[in-house]
Amino acid sequence: MTDILNEPDDSMSLVRYLLYSNEFDTRGICATTSWWLQNATHPEEIRKIINAYGEVVDNLNQHVNPDSPYDSAEKLLSLVTSGPSVYGRTALSEPLSEGAKRIILALQESQKPLFITGWGGTNTLAQALLHINNTMSPSEAAGLRSRIRLYTISDQDDTGPWIRAHFPDIFSIVSIHSWNDYTLATWTGISFAGCPCVNSSVVQNPWLDTNIRLGPLGSQYPQIIYGMEGDTPSFLWLIQNGLGYRDRIDWGSWGGRYNRPQAPSDWAGGIDTNHFVDAVENVVGLDGQQYSTSQASIWRWRTAYQDDFAARMQWTLTPNFTQVGHPPVLNINGQEGPDPLIVKAKGNETYTFDASLTVDTDNLTDNSNLEFQWALYRESTMFEADVQLKPLNAPAGSSAMLESNDAGFTNVTLGPKIQVTVPQSQKNRSTGMLPGFHILLQVTNRAGKYPIRRYMRVVCEYDL
Repeated sequence: MTDILNEPDDSMSLVRYLLYSNEFDTRGICATTSWWLQNATHPEEIRKIINAYGEVVDNLNQHVNPDSPYDSAEKLLSLVTSGPSVYGRTALSEPLSEGAKRIILALQESQKPLFITGWGGTNTLAQALLHINNTMSPSEAAGLRSRIRLYTISDQDDTGPWIRAHFPDIFSIVSIHSWNDYTLATWTGISFAGCPCVNSSVVQNPWLDTNIRLGPLGSQYPQIIYGMEGDTPSFLWLIQNGLGYRDRIDWGSWGGRYNRPQAPSDWAGGIDTNHFVDAVENVVGLDGQQYSTSQASIWRWRTAYQDDFAARMQWTLTPNFTQVGHPPVLNINGQEGPDPLIVKAKGNETYTFDASLTVDTDNLTDNSNLEFQWALYRESTMFEADVQLKPLNAPAGSSAMLESNDAGFTNVTLGPKIQVTVPQSQKNRSTGMLPGFHILLQVTNRAGKYPIRRYMRVVCEYDL
């Protein structure tokens, strides 16, 4: 759902979405209103950008697995709809919009979760929910709602709070703050500038002119007025890069990390836990200083997601696979990503994790040009104990450790193979829980013009 043409950033986000759309089963793209665009919707802008995508989709399909192709422009155009052209809850007394009908159809045609992104107001979804509630049995309505995974870029009309109040069972990710105080929200980490903690140049027009505004699709990427792509985190967490994982927005992703507002001890007591809000991460910035903010859960990945975006835009320019770079396919202990390797671990026991079978898709017979980095991702589980990641075969002639890497992790271990001695389990001091811990592997392919990073988690759960 997008209030596109409210300002340029929705058009920017749609360009990026289309470059990653082979990783999604798109069921609808809906033009909506918002506080900033109250009486009109602009599906024509969506169609214009999709038509430009149609000029490059054949090139794009030469760079991805044929089992996950890009949709044709014609198919995507058939999915474009409009929500009600009125503001907020006024829509609840309006006839059911085509956008609301599309949401209901998508919920009915599959048992799988439906990920709904709110780039503007959410009154189209509110219409759909009200219709479902009024025309179906309570069990049928609850069944449809259980499939919704909603990520809204703050509340941009008055139906966001209405949805949470009337349907608290819906899985909902949202930054909540005072009106128009968007600088408080996690999602602003996508492009906020001026801090020495992060590279601001790659989210500014000169860099975007050089690296993104290329070819038929890139030419549809408008100039920044307020900020780059404020809506992008709502789908960035679902990119199949091995970092984000299905419903686990609390694990962290390119789209940020969010967590429940309730204490963990309440989760099993029947209290609603489907609402996820901003969560703080501790990150070493480019200036070597420590930062603890919710925005850091996105900006820590800025180098990675901007390099990846630029690499994909290169795909639009050529059908020649060998002229550009592609993501590696990660493998730890014989399990191929992007899903995590889940280990039932015992305290004081030692485990080896070997990523040597990782495939460099640009050089299928040799992965020695890939860069392997391992780090403990504490915030994923609020793990407090010390975990040592011991390198077993670090790159020749180099240090086996980094003080910090480009994602702001500390004590980073290099090489494809590590050894870990699991500490004794202990309760987290603030939650009272017995958490496991996550080890994150980042592998970088530097074969093309832009480095391409992919991830795989080792999820260590205590076998008590």
